[in-house]
Amino acid sequence: MTISRFLRLNTGFRMPTLGFGTYMLKGDVLKEALDYALFLGYRHIDTATAYENEEEIGQVIDDRVKAGRINRKDLFITTKVYSSNLRRADALDSAQQSLAKLRINYVDMLLIHHPWAHRKNSDGEIEFEDVNFLETWLALSTVFKLGKASSIGVSNFTIGQINRILSSSDVTPANVQLEAHAYLQQEKLKEFCDLNHIAVSAYAPLGAPNRPSIHVSNEESLLQDPLILEIAESYKKTPAQVLLNFLLRRGFVVLPKSSSKKRIKENFGALNWTITTKDYDKITSLDRGTRFFRFLFMKGHPEFFENEDF
Repeated sequence: MTISRFLRLNTGFRMPTLGFGTYMLKGDVLKEALDYALFLGYRHIDTATAYENEEEIGQVIDDRVKAGRINRKDLFITTKVYSSNLRRADALDSAQQSLAKLRINYVDMLLIHHPWAHRKNSDGEIEFEDVNFLETWLALSTVFKLGKASSIGVSNFTIGQINRILSSSDVTPANVQLEAHAYLQQEKLKEFCDLNHIAVSAYAPLGAPNRPSIHVSNEESLLQDPLILEIAESYKKTPAQVLLNFLLRRGFVVLPKSSSKKRIKENFGALNWTITTKDYDKITSLDRGTRFFRFLFMKGHPEFFENEDF
């Protein structure tokens, strides 16, 4: 079985299956890492309004395009509308601001980052807001129909929430982005999305070892799992390459993040080979429902369902 480098979206566009995640990367560190990733052959860039790094990404892209080293049409750029901008007017403004910061005329994928409308007050405390995300979806649909987003989708949504969009809109999500890795394999959501022809992207595919302290609730290390280490040694690959290859074989788009040139190159090496069915089945047995990004600060929000898959 070969690993596909692209998934065909329900909009007809192709999405590269290996992306470059940029969460928590900023400034010169981000610009150097992204430029190297593009040099290696990465063509899918994942960002978000909340990452506060769209301007740096836009500068790198613009510099490479102007230098003739890359064509805009060969890039797949994903960004996201944050939870404080879920009202229709705010979502439309957020999309326009993202395009300006990224220095592009259209984004390849525009996602609703979370369904949990909230903002921070003057004291920095989170305040929940009552905004129906269907209002946000209407805004994204407008951006899509205007050609400012080639495809649109959602992130961190449950099956029930996605169904509400499917039953109320003439525009079907093309992509669902969620946490997925060997310890959280998202079988139900993946099957649901497959049935509805929705591509699924995995963030934290390596277990997010450097995630913010607010999300650290356990000390489990996916990259140090004995089975993963054993399988990696047998293929003369890194644990990260094995974990990414496993998800790629399952039909996920993967979005590893790193500022290290060594790891950026290693992650790109998850393509062009595949684990055996026997080893694939062994990794499947590791699924334990471990979520590294638990978002417990959203407890009490009417759209936060802690015990459902998202």
